[in-house]
Amino acid sequence: MGTNPFFNKKPNTSSSVLEDLTVETIRMYGRDMVYLPRTLVREDTIFGEDNASIFSDGMQMEMYIDSIDGFGGGDQITQFGFEIQDSVDLVVAKRVFRDNFVGSGSTQIHPQEGDLIYFPMSRYIFEIKFVQHENPFYQLGKLYTYRLSCELFRYSHEKLDTGWSAVDGLEDAIDGVTGASGDIIPQDGYGINSNIKTEGDSILDFSENDPFSEGNY
Repeated sequence: MGTNPFFNKKPNTSSSVLEDLTVETIRMYGRDMVYLPRTLVREDTIFGEDNASIFSDGMQMEMYIDSIDGFGGGDQITQFGFEIQDSVDLVVAKRVFRDNFVGSGSTQIHPQEGDLIYFPMSRYIFEIKFVQHENPFYQLGKLYTYRLSCELFRYSHEKLDTGWSAVDGLEDAIDGVTGASGDIIPQDGYGINSNIKTEGDSILDFSENDPFSEGNY
């Protein structure tokens, strides 16, 4: 028989008013984030990655943290050591995102997987893994927000030159493990194992007196 034609499935309120309320709600209960768009330099089309990416801009915009009980993912001790695997779901208003990028002269019209988000409160950098364009699904008769599923960024020698000192300084303080602050992985590349490296250099002997030295091969 079809749906009931006498039931209005769309709100009677002007869509602009609903969009204004959505934006205002995120501004009231959200947090200021810094959105870092990725510029591809040498994209690997097979693996879908680009370790030579450049992040040359950063725009502050308000986002709502949907995972209100803290970061997801958790921390684990693996064969590679202690790993922070935090994740977070963020909600950003479409109008706010569009206005920020149009104002900067960019042609990007929506968030993209691979872009980064800097969270000043925790000093973490998150990478967008998936952009949900229809969540919530037409709850107010139209789509007003993007939902971003993010995981902690694993630095891989990308260039950070965003103009935000708190972000650009992390490039010198991290070493390919996470986007967390330099307190976790110092700049020397060995972290808390620097003492072990020093002791190891004094034990390993590659001189001519060592039967396993390079000179015997």
